[in-house]
Amino acid sequence: MKRHGKLTVAIVGALALAGLGVGLAVGLGGSSSSTTAVAAAQLTRPQQLRLEQGITAPTVVAEARVLATEARRQFEQQGKPLLPAGSRVSINDATFHALSAQLADVDASVSGPSPGRWQFVLVHENGQWLLLGTRKLS
Repeated sequence: MKRHGKLTVAIVGALALAGLGVGLAVGLGGSSSSTTAVAAAQLTRPQQLRLEQGITAPTVVAEARVLATEARRQFEQQGKPLLPAGSRVSINDATFHALSAQLADVDASVSGPSPGRWQFVLVHENGQWLLLGTRKLS
């Protein structure tokens, strides 16, 4: 906590599933308008399904559609899928936590060839939540 009431959240997310590094630092103000914006941010069922299906889409181009703008170009250049074929992603919407109107995290489970529990870092762009980074959970 800084004296000016701002919390700096440093998220050094790694799209570990894709071997893609992304860094982000976000300042969150302590004003009531900021609190209202955070409360209004939510992950709708259609957005959740879009992320789950997009992360396991059959092509890199289709997967890239659910990635944040700053991660998309590098991901497409690498040309490698986020997950092995046969993987399935299940996002636990009850764990959705808005850090601001534009930044959130949510837990997800991956089943298939590379199973595991992950925390997805999401950014809100153009009216939809997009994957910015991931963090492996224990």
